[in-house]
Amino acid sequence: MKEIRFEVGAEVFHGNSRYRIIQVIDLEHVAVRSSFSGNIKKLHISEVSSEPNDPENPTEIIPAKDLLSIPNEQWQEINKKALLFSQIMQENDECIRRNKIREAAIELSVSEPTIYRQLHKYKESKGNPLVLLRKKREDSGRLVPEIEDLVQKHITRFLSKIQLKVTDIYRDLELDVIRLNKIRSESGLEPLGKPHINTIRHRIDLLSAAEIAAKRKGKKGQDAHRPIMGKFPELQKPLQVVQIDHTPVDLIVVDDENRLEIGRPTITLAIDVFSRMVTGFYISLEKPNTLLTGACLTHSILDKKKWLLDHKVEGEWPVYGVMETIHTDNGLEFHGKSLKRACEIYKVNMTKRPAGTPRYGGHIERLFKTFNDGGIHALPGTTKSNVQGRGEYRSEKQAAMTLFEFETWFTDFVVNVYHRTVHSEIGMTPLEKYKRGIIGDENSPGCGLPPKIDNPIKLKIDFLPYKERSVQQYGIKLFGIDYFHDVVRKWIKQPDKNRKGAQKFIVRYDPRDISSVFFFDPDMESYVVVPYRDISHPAISLWELRELKRRAKEANPLQKTDEEAIFAARARMQRLTEQAKKETKHVRLQKQKEAIRQKESLPTLASEAGLKNNEDLKGSVFNPTVESIDDEDFDNIQPFEDIDQ
Repeated sequence: MKEIRFEVGAEVFHGNSRYRIIQVIDLEHVAVRSSFSGNIKKLHISEVSSEPNDPENPTEIIPAKDLLSIPNEQWQEINKKALLFSQIMQENDECIRRNKIREAAIELSVSEPTIYRQLHKYKESKGNPLVLLRKKREDSGRLVPEIEDLVQKHITRFLSKIQLKVTDIYRDLELDVIRLNKIRSESGLEPLGKPHINTIRHRIDLLSAAEIAAKRKGKKGQDAHRPIMGKFPELQKPLQVVQIDHTPVDLIVVDDENRLEIGRPTITLAIDVFSRMVTGFYISLEKPNTLLTGACLTHSILDKKKWLLDHKVEGEWPVYGVMETIHTDNGLEFHGKSLKRACEIYKVNMTKRPAGTPRYGGHIERLFKTFNDGGIHALPGTTKSNVQGRGEYRSEKQAAMTLFEFETWFTDFVVNVYHRTVHSEIGMTPLEKYKRGIIGDENSPGCGLPPKIDNPIKLKIDFLPYKERSVQQYGIKLFGIDYFHDVVRKWIKQPDKNRKGAQKFIVRYDPRDISSVFFFDPDMESYVVVPYRDISHPAISLWELRELKRRAKEANPLQKTDEEAIFAARARMQRLTEQAKKETKHVRLQKQKEAIRQKESLPTLASEAGLKNNEDLKGSVFNPTVESIDDEDFDNIQPFEDIDQ
């Protein structure tokens, strides 16, 4: 994760020129001095980068480590080390620090020189736990599958309410190994060695105290490890806690072409609890899912200058940077394993609101009400809050705003109305509160400008969903479609070293445009953009693909729904759409989604970032460092209970 820290003396680049920051002017501008000429200039934060940016030679390779390739045991191990090292680094007393290093060496079963070396690497990386990963060896020392199954079986017994000791389960494990070897001997197979008792202890040490208590003592043990919850705690600075949630907008929008109604959009919104500033949002025609969550988070983290220019909104929206904590509801799209790992690597703590406690989400729910009452309910096509509120008003007939027009209106309302209106709970405007928290005032110093993520495209890739797939002679099959690129040729039917069958690889995709997928090459440690095998097929979204499969099945129930059937159905639908004299609401909605796909899909964004044409894009390499959101989250998304009301 490359980021720019806006501190006096920090080195930055503007284009190809090197500068040093000499002053933080305000929330969005810094003064810099040229390292070559000594000239001083004022720059917006969006104009500086951590590396030279040459438009003639765009960088197409981003080296990194894919987090999905890290086994869970190693992931827990490096985070345990990172916690210990963080505690050591916070200690100012040299004698106490040496004692803590000695204790860490004992706890981690390594020598003190090893601790010093790893601590130095951890400091140099500015606290990135990935530098603590053990180097990959051919002989990984893992247990053979038969013994591993027995170990897992007895660790499960350790976690039962019987509360056995480690020595008890190890004794039973030894007996199971003896029985297993007797069976192997009768079959003429070599006996297997038993694991050491310290292996079992190490596995158990990796479990959290809360997890062990919950398994062994049930609800009572689980409650003992929960924090005492009261009202929302007092916050000290901006971006300390950001709340995020979804809601349907009380407005019907129209399509761009015919300006006829296509339905209600969904808004995903994030708010800084300290200042009540909106950190970001995402408006979509889809139901709540992981893509909406990721898009809202990336919008929150990135600076907003380009967004304001694209929407021709005048005003300042100085919120950007990685938040410390994300506070969410209990929806699946917020709590997938991948998103949790991503938050860990960005050092974002993720907490969810306890079920049945609406007071913990009050800030953002009040904000939804503010936007509805403050302006949305006055727009043409509003649905009001309920049927009774509409009376005889016909929302569909009065609808007049396109999705982009509503997005522009909402941006203007946030920036120039909401952020500049005195908030009753904080006694000042959200913008003023945010400025005080960052810059400070006569009563208290501010926390300073947050670091800026330096690669917007990579940040967006970081939040894409993924699948695991092997490479066959036809390439990669995803969603019933074949993808191929010369780079994957060497991985065809590659055997897996750790299990039977072919090796599986990480394949990420943008649901808005599945004409290409992103294949993680383990040798290159990078992502390669892999297009359709049949590049004559048109680009479609994942949602459109599911509709095409349904229609192909309806057209010929006995025929297998393969790739050709899918795109044949798409061609038929396209012809019917072109021939229709008056388009239906469903057709208008699909065409509007297609227009959005063309504007927002990752291939389009990557092309705008410097890739010259589609051929360059297909052969380009990306490498996000943060793990993506699980695709399974797309299938079972339900609206939040509070939102429905």
